[in-house]
Amino acid sequence: MKQLLILFSFMLFLGLKVSAQALTDANIVGIWTVKKVNILIELSDEQKQKIKILENAFLNSRFEFETDQNFSFHFEIPDMEIQNGHWKYNDLSKAFIIQEWKNNETDKGILMAIKAKKEGEKILFFLDESNLVLEMDKEE
Repeated sequence: MKQLLILFSFMLFLGLKVSAQALTDANIVGIWTVKKVNILIELSDEQKQKIKILENAFLNSRFEFETDQNFSFHFEIPDMEIQNGHWKYNDLSKAFIIQEWKNNETDKGILMAIKAKKEGEKILFFLDESNLVLEMDKEE
């Protein structure tokens, strides 16, 4: 009975690991559009009105990860847009970091960090230092 319990626990642990897999360099490459914006905290009515503008901007945005490590973030708010960025996976933070090309040999000058995970059929981008999770679609 004890062995059965250990086996069940191991399978449950393995199942949880499989259900929330991090994306790799190979499967992050492509053009991603935002399907849905999820907010991880409770907001006041006033905050909800303000976040709606940001949510609509994200729904019209596009993340481009190219095979040559080039990155672009097309966004309606020009100050938040990124052109000619550099992306790489940071094993320590388990995130894709976006930075200016001049910093590509270091971990300095990070403009954005994205933890990308697959949960079931959904691809989620967790934006570091924000309370937003973006449900993504990859263009084929």
